[in-house]
Amino acid sequence: MAIPEHVEVFKKGSQVWNAWRDKNPNLSPDLSDIDFEKDVHTYKEMYDMPEFTGYNLSHMNLNRITARNSYFIRCYFAGSTINFSDICFSFFQNCSFEDTSLAVSKMGSAEFHACDFTNADLSYCSAEETNFSGSKFISTKLSNMSLVKTDFTDTVIDEARVYGISAWDLILDGSTQSNILIEEEGTSITVPTIEMAQFISLLVNNSKIRDIIDTITSKVVLILGRFTEERKVVLDTIKTELQSRGYLPVLFDFEGPSSRDVTETIITLASLAKFVVADLSSPKSIPQELTQIIPNFPSLPVQPVIEKTQKEYGMFEHFKRYPWVLEQIQYCENDIQSLVEKVTKNCESYVATKA
Repeated sequence: MAIPEHVEVFKKGSQVWNAWRDKNPNLSPDLSDIDFEKDVHTYKEMYDMPEFTGYNLSHMNLNRITARNSYFIRCYFAGSTINFSDICFSFFQNCSFEDTSLAVSKMGSAEFHACDFTNADLSYCSAEETNFSGSKFISTKLSNMSLVKTDFTDTVIDEARVYGISAWDLILDGSTQSNILIEEEGTSITVPTIEMAQFISLLVNNSKIRDIIDTITSKVVLILGRFTEERKVVLDTIKTELQSRGYLPVLFDFEGPSSRDVTETIITLASLAKFVVADLSSPKSIPQELTQIIPNFPSLPVQPVIEKTQKEYGMFEHFKRYPWVLEQIQYCENDIQSLVEKVTKNCESYVATKA
């Protein structure tokens, strides 16, 4: 619990507080468990927000504090403990948290602008939608943090430890990241970014994940095409036939408009696939996707297929010059089994020649 005498000095303002700290250099003040909005702030008007500027809050006990809706400007927290605290919706600008421990604290929707977290410990903190713009994280412990839509714009993140981190939809515009450590202890594995750290950690520490990825890259078949409602039975039969042969068919049905997001998704799926089946019947968006896939994936066989009553679109002639675009197969809707048999034979033969 906070020492009442220390609370009273704090209430007198930063000049009195800092002078008192200078006169008592060996004293470690204790403001633990206080609520900065209720216990030390004197409201001058109804909507007056707690604001604390220029306080020396270094090397002291601030555990279990509540600092919601409070502003801290140019405050110095270096070497203090702020563990198990609630600092959600708070605002910090140009504050130093060097060598500070904020472990197991809640800081969701807080703002930390141009703050220094060098050697700080933020492990097990929840920082959903928190804004760290312009801050520094040098040798910072971020292990087991929850980061969802967290803003790291223009930050410097170097040699931060991120074991067990949960990172989703981070904002990293203008950030500089390097030497991210994915182990709980030790320095043997580093990666360039926080987002990659989460993925690499899964690969290193989870054999099942590795098995899944191996399975995906050897089993996935990407099916591209435009299937109108009345031809859905064709799509379902192709998928069923591929599944019966041990493949993992992934279908993209281009009924809706194409977009950059759709194209990028297709490219990602293509990078995981063993081969591609491209149905040229009634093409719409598929020409755009093939333009992105065929020239950029020379090891990925593409098997064009088309319903016998239709003709391929004019621009497809250009793709036939690529060796990994296999000879087109015509099919009838009532003989999909034969189609899939030809497709798998052609694609597996091509893959075998490149092994």
